[in-house]
Amino acid sequence: MIRLPIILVGMVAVLSGCYAVTAPEPELIVPRLIALLQDPNPDLRQTAALSLGKIASAEARSGLMLALQDTDPLVRQYSAWGLGHLGGHESAEVISALIVLLEDPVPAVAHASATAIGSLGAGPSAITRLLTILREGSVQARRSAITSLGLIESPLAYDGLLRALEDSNAGVRQEAIAALGELGDRRAVPAIETRLRHDTSGAVRAEAAYRLGILSDEGTLPVLRAAAAEDLNEQVRRWAQRAIAALSAPAGPGSAT
Repeated sequence: MIRLPIILVGMVAVLSGCYAVTAPEPELIVPRLIALLQDPNPDLRQTAALSLGKIASAEARSGLMLALQDTDPLVRQYSAWGLGHLGGHESAEVISALIVLLEDPVPAVAHASATAIGSLGAGPSAITRLLTILREGSVQARRSAITSLGLIESPLAYDGLLRALEDSNAGVRQEAIAALGELGDRRAVPAIETRLRHDTSGAVRAEAAYRLGILSDEGTLPVLRAAAAEDLNEQVRRWAQRAIAALSAPAGPGSAT
C-alpha cells in the first residue's frame, strides 16, 4: 500500500470534500495531485511533485514534465526525482527535458535530473548529448553528465569519460575516474595510473587509488606502493594501502584465477 505524507492526506481529503482520516486510493489522488502542480502555493506544488514521485504513476508523466519548468527550484527538483521513479525506459522527450536541467542554476536540481536520467536509461542519441555536455557544458553540467553516464554504464561513454580525465576541473576528473570504474573497462587502467602519479588534486589521486584497487591487477602494485609511501596526502596513502591489500589478497574459493 502506498503511504502518503499525512499533510497531503489531509489536504486531499479537504479538496475532495471528505473528512475521514483514511488515505484515498492512488487512482483517485493522482489527478488531484497533478492539478496541484499548477497551484499558486509553491509548498503545495512541492508536496504534489514529491508525492507523485512516490506513487510513481505513469499518469503523472506529463504533469511532472511541465513542472520541470517551475519557477520554484524544489518543484523542479522533486519533479525530476519523480520522473526518475516512473520506471522502465522513458520516452526520448522525457530524457531530453531532463538533460536540459543539467544546466539548471541550482545544483540540487541538476543532480536530481542527472540521477533520473541514469535511473531511466538512455539510448545512443541521449548519450551523445551527454558527451557533448561533458565537452562543452559548465562545470556543474559536466559533473552532472558524468553522474548520468556513470549510472547508465554504457560502453559508448568510454572515450568521452577518458578525455574527461584531462578536464581543468578536479571534480570533473574525480567523477570521471569513478564512472570509468563503474564501466569496469580495464583499458582505462593506464590513464587512471597517470592520475594517481601526477594529478594535482589529492581527491583525484585518492579516487584513482581506490578504483585501481578494484579495476586493476598486480601489475599496478608498483604505482600503488609508490603512492602509499610517498604521496603527501594522507587520504591518498590510505586508499593506496587498501588497494595494495585488495590486489595482494589470495583468491578465495570460487574466485577467478
